Amino acid sequence: MKTIGYARISTTYQKFDSQKSKLKKYGCDKIYTETQSGKINQRETLDKALASLEPGDTFVVYKLDRLSRGTKYLLELMETFKQRDIRFVSLSDNINTTTPMGVFFFTIMGAFAEMEPSLIRERVIAGLSATREKGTVLGRPVKTDQKEKVAKLYNEGLTPVEIINLVEVSKPTVYRYIKELKQETS
Repeated sequence: MKTIGYARISTTYQKFDSQKSKLKKYGCDKIYTETQSGKINQRETLDKALASLEPGDTFVVYKLDRLSRGTKYLLELMETFKQRDIRFVSLSDNINTTTPMGVFFFTIMGAFAEMEPSLIRERVIAGLSATREKGTVLGRPVKTDQKEKVAKLYNEGLTPVEIINLVEVSKPTVYRYIKELKQETS
């Protein structure tokens, strides 16, 4: 029976050191490392690590979100481990599937791992709304010279398509500038 570790980082700016240290301390015989998003379930190195497991082996991660951010995939993995008689351990989350309590915590922690990005998204949206309510304009600053060029060319009788070809501005922006110009002159 062997103990296989799996460490994952999302970007090259992060480091494996902490995860690998904890996995070595636990006693992993081999540690697979991967740089890829946890949102992606089909990962080459993870697939290799899982394929190397045999009945009675233990699969260890530092933290549950290193394995996946999706509850459904985590639960599928859990079922696969159970069918293949593979133990699962998440060091940081104190999950050890050799116990009924470990199975229960695995399910709960998977739900939290999936919920966290949703909470972050809600906070970002709330922050943007609060910023807009204060009157702060979000997005790329308007280049007044472009807007003036579009207005000048439109007033000279050029069509929006002709303006788009003359001024390096996207089609939606040209139409928005023209709409604003019409509203200002009405």
